[in-house]
Amino acid sequence: MIKNVEFDFPSPYWDDVSDMAKDLIKSLLVKDPKKRLDAEQLLEHPWVRGISTPRVLLPTVTQQIKEFNARRKLKVKFEV
Repeated sequence: MIKNVEFDFPSPYWDDVSDMAKDLIKSLLVKDPKKRLDAEQLLEHPWVRGISTPRVLLPTVTQQIKEFNARRKLKVKFEV
């Protein structure tokens, strides 16, 4: 349940995320379920369909994935 509709897209984490992607997130984080996107509307959203979706590699994504995988592998070693 969405209780609080106050959210933002803090810099620098969201700087490279497209306005269309942010629009999709805003459309999903609506307090009133009747006004929120349903599954069918979600699948028709331009960002999901790839309509005019920027095809730009986000500069920090590769490094963040590497860091995530390193932490995940380290965690697995210590859990065994």
